[in-house]
Order: sequence, then C-alpha cells, then structure tokens
Amino acid sequence: MKINRSLQPILQKEFSETNKIVILYGARQTGKTTLSNDILQNTKGSILKINADELRYIDIISSRDLSKLKLLTGGYDILFIDEAQRIEDKKRNIKT
Repeated sequence: MKINRSLQPILQKEFSETNKIVILYGARQTGKTTLSNDILQNTKGSILKINADELRYIDIISSRDLSKLKLLTGGYDILFIDEAQRIEDKKRNIKT
C-alpha cells in the first residue's frame, strides 16, 4: 500500500531546485527511507545510494581521505546516505 505524503511534493521541489544538502530526520520507522527513495526515483541524474550500516562504506566515509571519497563518489550527481548517524565525525566528512 502506497502512502501519500503531503511533504513529498515540497521536498521534491526543494531537492530538484537546489544544490544544497537535504537532511531528512525524524522518529524511527516512520518512512524516511521510503520517502527519500520515492523522491530519488523522480530525480534526474546519476545517484549513489549508501547505507552507512554497511561496513564497506563506513571506513571510506569516516576516513576523511579525499582520494578515497572521490573514488567512491566520482561520476555521480547525487549522493544519498541512509543511516548517516552511524558515520563518525559526519559534519566534517560530508563538508569534505
């Protein structure tokens, strides 16, 4: 069953019209990932989806090694990070 979310058109517009970081936060199990995936399906460009629960990404994203970050993210227009709270020192790493 698909849930219509009143926030989706607003987020879709904001996401498609800016080059800024969009942070979606809220209580657990409320559909944040599902909403994000719905928005990304309607977005043009190449998308890299990372789940920060996966160890293969944690080391790279937490390392602040610019060459490793570029190897991971190079060639993508959009970076989507799910479970970003798992990333150590995320503010500094995402800024990089």
